[in-house]
Amino acid sequence: MQEKTLIHGIWKGACCADRADDSNKLKLLIQALVPVQTSIFQVQGWSADPSVMPDDIECIPGISLGDVLAEELDAHVPYGSLVIVRNENAFANISHAAGTIVGEVLLHVIGRGMFPLVDEDSVLYALGLAYYKAAQSDAMAQLGLEPAAFRAGLSAVLAQYWAQPADADCLFLDTPPAILSVHRLEHEGVNAVAPSLAALMNFDSKLMLNQWTLRLKSLVCDGLAYVSMSAVRGNVGIS
Repeated sequence: MQEKTLIHGIWKGACCADRADDSNKLKLLIQALVPVQTSIFQVQGWSADPSVMPDDIECIPGISLGDVLAEELDAHVPYGSLVIVRNENAFANISHAAGTIVGEVLLHVIGRGMFPLVDEDSVLYALGLAYYKAAQSDAMAQLGLEPAAFRAGLSAVLAQYWAQPADADCLFLDTPPAILSVHRLEHEGVNAVAPSLAALMNFDSKLMLNQWTLRLKSLVCDGLAYVSMSAVRGNVGIS
């Protein structure tokens, strides 16, 4: 598991606070996309794509990831925040990396267990669609976000979750992926209620991950046009 790999990196002295050349731009993009506090660390030899983990995940029984980072690296990791892990090299494309991060964040939002199980795919699709549209907003353009690269990173993460082809660039185009058909989801309805970036970010202060999840639930669920049914959950069949 990723958190175990991170812990091994910490104990080997291969992990430190983020200091890569493109770290400032990455921080600006993530801050503009996700209203949850984040801490970014780099690990020698980490995969090319960044990874995201909640600070409260138990990497050791009874001990959270945030506690380990605070103890071993003397790092400030706010409770309820997200830990972003990357390698020590500059990204080939910072916008693609941001899309990967947002995709993983959305999976962690769904994984908090605050949405009914049969609704998770539909909510995830609506949130993914919101960020797909946000990639071309004026606010993100001013920060230098490249829409195509961001969307490729986002789609790659969600395509893997839904067991779609790795190059499934059409996740948010003409029709939803086949996995969502089990919900009888009406694509036009989801397009109508997919929240804007302003709605996703319109909070007075940085939130804890659970707080943002609860607000997203009220923001998205009331408007989804589907009928809940027993469904396929990611790659696993539920009978």
